[in-house]
Amino acid sequence: MTISRSIALAMFVSLILLANKNSTAQNTNANKQKANPSLASYEKYIDEHMDAHQKEFIELVSIPSISSIPSYKPDAARTATWIVNKLKAIGITTAQLIPTEGNPVVYGSWDKAPGKPTVIIYGHYDVQPVTESEWDTPPFSPVLKDGKIFGRGASDDKGGIMTTIWAMETMLHNDGKLPVNVKFMFEGNEEVGSPYFKNFLEKNKDLLKADFALNADDGQYDENTPAITVSLRGSVTLEFLVKTANTDAHSGEFGGKTPNSALILAQIISSFYDKAGNVAVEGFYDKVIPISAQQKEMIKKIPYDPATDMKILGTTAEVGDPAYSPLERVWYRPTLEIVGMQSGYTAPEGHSNIIPGNAMARITCRLVNNQDGKEIIDLVVKHINKNCPAGAKVTYKYSNGYARPMVLPADTKEYRYISEVLSEIYGKQPFQYASGGSVGAMLSVKEVLGLYAYPLGFELSDEKWHAANEFFRVSSMRKGQLIYCLYLHYLADEESKLKK
Repeated sequence: MTISRSIALAMFVSLILLANKNSTAQNTNANKQKANPSLASYEKYIDEHMDAHQKEFIELVSIPSISSIPSYKPDAARTATWIVNKLKAIGITTAQLIPTEGNPVVYGSWDKAPGKPTVIIYGHYDVQPVTESEWDTPPFSPVLKDGKIFGRGASDDKGGIMTTIWAMETMLHNDGKLPVNVKFMFEGNEEVGSPYFKNFLEKNKDLLKADFALNADDGQYDENTPAITVSLRGSVTLEFLVKTANTDAHSGEFGGKTPNSALILAQIISSFYDKAGNVAVEGFYDKVIPISAQQKEMIKKIPYDPATDMKILGTTAEVGDPAYSPLERVWYRPTLEIVGMQSGYTAPEGHSNIIPGNAMARITCRLVNNQDGKEIIDLVVKHINKNCPAGAKVTYKYSNGYARPMVLPADTKEYRYISEVLSEIYGKQPFQYASGGSVGAMLSVKEVLGLYAYPLGFELSDEKWHAANEFFRVSSMRKGQLIYCLYLHYLADEESKLKK
């Protein structure tokens, strides 16, 4: 069934406002539902199945699909199989696992809308590792509390995957069909930089043909304000080990004459930065393009308050080069971050008087515009070797791939369709937003499939992605389903108009 743009958008505004308990909107919504009851039936189905969907979600989040630890590979496979079975259960009979050099990709398609466009939806089911002692509840025993589901991967990105699947379930149940053709590709190695994804796309290029692409691994500015991400930083990782002895040494017997690996590691790390906090690795900024006037204007429109982030994180200060604003630094400047360190005796209890023979650090560099991950890592390795003193040896563990920076144009019909739907639902224009994070697969989608995968996700910045006590809002599950239903109908209508 084709739904007119004016009725559909107006009705969904009412539905979303109803979800936010706006009494005026409730009255408007009641009148609109009489004009077109099918959209009201979507909302009815979603609400009636919310408890069942929450149970499904808890079951999925319970599976520890950590991609960066090889021993969790069976759990990743179990997660992918779970998603395939769910897709089949809602009527996606083509759902299957497609092997890669790493974890499999979940693929499925619904292609029963002849003459209509095809939309391919990306998400990822793998998750970050955990430090269980930092969690209030076990990270893979999800709990529902205060309208939030807590568990590793709940927000990033199992919430994104399930929101899209449930939206398709709603439309297939109510209408027996979708307004457009839909394909799913859910990756299992995003959290390690998507090293196998481009090869997957190249091998399955014909199978993955589409007219539009969406990225469910994204979010909105806040619960009441929409945003469309038009820029992503890239990333690359490195682990290095400093060795000074074959064994730890007694600090009394050998202290004062034996190199200390922890001290040398600290000296190397200190050498990464100058006094202003900029990266001191030679050549690190050589290919960075200056922030444009357009980007500066985009930032001015964002109501950024440093106190908000400090409250979320529990921090008391901002750092970084004062020549750039905080958002300029996060969105358009590269970084070198220490993401992990280990040396000596670090058990929760006890004290061991040793001189550590080994020390390890892990770093992540966030990249911008035309920086190349391999080149950056080569520069960092050269810097470490130069600053490693006598008596120490450094070895390296390199990542299999890296995410490259990406910019999405804001002057396309693809962008306009999403912008207009979000504008009507939220009652305001979405911010053009940049992300300091990375989604390595997006550039591969553009290079291989020729499509920009525009973001349409519902993560929020306080949901502690990659950190302890990650969660996803139940309200976002609901809102996201409604928006996906509307978007696909709106896309079908707008594309039909172009053919006339």
